[in-house]
Amino acid sequence: MKLLARAVLPVAAGALLLAGCTTTQPGTASPANSEPAAPTSGGSASADPGSATTASLEPCTLLTASDVSPYSTFGDAEEQKLGAARVCSYLNKTTTASEESMGINVAIRDDASLDSVNDTGNGVKDLEVNGRKAKEASGNTPLGCTVALGVGDKGRVDVNVTSVNTVEKACQIAEDVATKTVEPKLPKG
Repeated sequence: MKLLARAVLPVAAGALLLAGCTTTQPGTASPANSEPAAPTSGGSASADPGSATTASLEPCTLLTASDVSPYSTFGDAEEQKLGAARVCSYLNKTTTASEESMGINVAIRDDASLDSVNDTGNGVKDLEVNGRKAKEASGNTPLGCTVALGVGDKGRVDVNVTSVNTVEKACQIAEDVATKTVEPKLPKG
């Protein structure tokens, strides 16, 4: 029974963390009396973010078993729809209660912009992943971290890591998966 609970808990925690990122806030935040930021050199992947879309993406092609294998031994992928998100989830296999459980998920959100990432407890910070605008949100209850990658004006792809021992580890793995695996597969411009 304990093993079943350890297997279900990370998936449920991931679903809750993902659900925390679905509310949209209209408008654009900007400091008063400021000039627009100058574009950075080096050719950003989001130079014209409005023309990209997530509609043709499939979650389990963005995150495969070989992509998650460096982090643990995982069971088969589970593809599902959670709210409006199309999700591919991997839960690592544990054999004892003392082993660290972990879930790695990718969620495609066709109608949730990067600005709609919610604070899940530890704030939301701006990131850049391979030249693409991104945001990171982490929380201690449930313990996890999400790196959201902007795609177009109204879509994003979230990389979510849950149920590891620390938020720092969850964010390190989420950033690593987003940078090395998921972002290179996303549409440019």
